[in-house]
Amino acid sequence: MFEASDCLTRGKRALEALRFDEARLAYARALELAPGSIDALRGLGYALFQLRRLAEALEAIDSALRVDPTDLLSRLLMGRLCLRLQQPAAAEANFRQILQRIPSSEAAASGLIDALVAQGGADEAGTLCADLLATNPASEVAQLAAARLAGFLCQHERALSHFDELLRLRPANPVHRYNRALCLLRLGRFAEGWLDYEQRFAAGVVHLRCPATPRWDGQPVRHLLVLAEQGLGDAILFARFLRDAAIRCERLTLACADSLAGLLGRSLGIECVSDDGRHWPEHDAHLPLMSLPLVLKLPDASAARPAYLSCDPPRRAQWSSALGCRPGSAARIGIVHATSVAHSTEENPFTRRSCTPADLLALVQEAGLEVYNLNLGQAAEAARSELPGLRELPRPIESFEDTAAVIGCLDAVVSVDTAGAHLAGAIGTPLQLLLPAAPDWKWQTQSAAAPWYETLHLARRPHRGGWAAAVSLVAERLRRDLLVPAAAR
Repeated sequence: MFEASDCLTRGKRALEALRFDEARLAYARALELAPGSIDALRGLGYALFQLRRLAEALEAIDSALRVDPTDLLSRLLMGRLCLRLQQPAAAEANFRQILQRIPSSEAAASGLIDALVAQGGADEAGTLCADLLATNPASEVAQLAAARLAGFLCQHERALSHFDELLRLRPANPVHRYNRALCLLRLGRFAEGWLDYEQRFAAGVVHLRCPATPRWDGQPVRHLLVLAEQGLGDAILFARFLRDAAIRCERLTLACADSLAGLLGRSLGIECVSDDGRHWPEHDAHLPLMSLPLVLKLPDASAARPAYLSCDPPRRAQWSSALGCRPGSAARIGIVHATSVAHSTEENPFTRRSCTPADLLALVQEAGLEVYNLNLGQAAEAARSELPGLRELPRPIESFEDTAAVIGCLDAVVSVDTAGAHLAGAIGTPLQLLLPAAPDWKWQTQSAAAPWYETLHLARRPHRGGWAAAVSLVAERLRRDLLVPAAAR
């Protein structure tokens, strides 16, 4: 029979192997055997944090600190959890408590830098970061904090120099190579970036179970299995490369989320199966979806392409009728203001993708526009209650096929960085994409040229100030493109 110590050992080993759900189960069992074990509570909280089960993680870490308020590892994790929950003042308090007891704690100082950034204190964060580097230039924690801060401020070449230094200090570290990949890709240095991006698995950023078949090297093959990974938006974006891969094999099967299988399979004319390994067919080679640009040796993967996904015609006709679409009717747009609050991008104002419903009020009030709520869940409720005049769809959206059909009926979509935005770009609906000051690598740097989608237009939030300037730019474009009669243009 297992004792609590055995479960703790299993949980620790699972964490080290980045098997977070296995760790969660082991620590939960340890708590059954030894209620109140701070090691079990802390381990459980960390595993839940990595699984983005933030409310449960908070409960576990709060319990650990009730058992022992002086436990610094729990205090450090509480600080990181508060950042993810968008409670930066509480995060700062936790990190400062640690520094009061251990002034030399680099981990707490790094957390404090992030907490200051989250509250708009980039200058103070920069001073603290400089102090860390001056104390120990060879510190990985200090170099990483400096790289992150430079990235938040869009000082990408400076960030890259810190990542290069990190790899000089630890050449084989996959986390450092992965982080450098994001910087290289953001700068458009794709040949180098794709190589480093392969470290996403070893770095523990992406968890993907691969079959035992050989990894595809780009040479002709009879049957290729491509494995979708990461978010739904990433799957939609990188699905553009499946046709490039298909010409090098006799048969291509995509394993993806069930919610995308119908849309991608019908649009691209490929076989799609569930990403549950039990449904994978016999095949000769496999490849993760986001490794296609590397293996295919694409010179400019981010070049804008024409629409490559399509609406299901009968479904689009049904939605067109439900929306009352007819020649000469008002211009219709859909808006999405929020993404998942559990994502690390939401921790600070420089990377936060979401805006508030009120930030889009000017669009809802724009004369001549019918504005529809395309948000989901709590975000949809917030928009509904805070935006008078916002229209609701006539019936619920039940699938990505429905979403594609609705977007296909609209004249434009205004969205923050979400899967719905990628879907609008992939089917060719004009997309006004609202980006934070320091956006995801896919949207490149401050260049005015829009990558990936022909119908994409970018509106970037400035580093200082809110979303007003970006929304004003979007409103101006919508008036020009949708409201000004063609003869007057």
